[in-house]
Amino acid sequence: MKLNAICIIKNEVDIIADTLDCALAFCDMIYVFDNASTDGSWEVICAKADLDSRIVIVAHTDEIYRNQFRNRVYNMFNHTFSASDWWYILDADEMLIEDPRPMLVKAMQRKKTQMRVWQAQFYFTDKDLAVYDNEDKSLPVPKRRRYYRINWREPRFFRNSPSQKWPESISGKVPPFCNALFHPSPICRHYPQRTPEQIKMRHDIRVNNPYSFLHVKNKSENDWLKKATNCYFYEKGQNMQFPLIDRFTFYVNQSKYWLIWRIKNLISIKKLLISKVFKVT
Repeated sequence: MKLNAICIIKNEVDIIADTLDCALAFCDMIYVFDNASTDGSWEVICAKADLDSRIVIVAHTDEIYRNQFRNRVYNMFNHTFSASDWWYILDADEMLIEDPRPMLVKAMQRKKTQMRVWQAQFYFTDKDLAVYDNEDKSLPVPKRRRYYRINWREPRFFRNSPSQKWPESISGKVPPFCNALFHPSPICRHYPQRTPEQIKMRHDIRVNNPYSFLHVKNKSENDWLKKATNCYFYEKGQNMQFPLIDRFTFYVNQSKYWLIWRIKNLISIKKLLISKVFKVT
C-alpha cells in the first residue's frame, strides 16, 4: 500500500515546512499545488522539493481557489497507482498525531474506501494575545499555539481507483465513488489561528472567494478570539483530551448543519419548480 498526499497551498509560510515534514514521516509522495502564494510559501516548497524527491510541485497558478484543485491533482496521477493505494487530503495547516497507515490497512481489510479525521483546533486565545508582543516568533507554530479543542471531523483519506476520474465539476472532500466509510478516525492538529495578522489575511481570502468557504461568510471578522480557560493545553507525548461532552456536542452540531442544508436544498428546489411553472404559463 502506498499513501500519497494532495496539498493545496496559499500563503502558509509560517507553517508549511512543519506540515510537510510531519506528512513525510508516512507519505510516499506529496503532490503540491501552489495557489499564487505571495508570502514566501512558494520559495519554501521549492526548496523542500529540491531536497526531497517525494515532494512534487504540480502547479503554481493564480486561479481563484476551488476545492476542485484536489480533483485535478488526483486525475493527473490516479492511473499510476493501484486500487490498494490511498490518498490523503493534506491541508497546509494540519499535522496528524500518528501514522495513519495501520488504520488504512484495517479499512481496506473491511472493504472501506474513505476515512475521516478528528480535528483538534488550536486557537489563538486571550492568553496568547496578552503575551503576543513579547512572544518568540522564531519558534515553530506548534510550540507557540498550545490551546485546543477537538470539535470537528472531516474526510481526509480515500482509496485510489486507477480507472475512475474525479470530475472537476464536483465539489467534495473525497470522490463520490469513495463512499464506504471506515468509522475509526485518527486525530490531527489543526492550526487555523496562528497570529492576528494571519487570521485577518485568512478571513479576507475566504470571504472574497466567490466559490468556496461559504461557512465563514456570515461570521464577523473579529469573532475569533477564544478564552484559554475554555480550551485544553497541549503537551507533546500526552493523550489529547476529548471528553464525551465534546463528542456529543459535535454530533448535535453535525445534525444541525445537515438539517439546515436539507432545508435550504428543499427551498431551492421549490423556488426552481415555481419559476419553471411561471415560465410555462
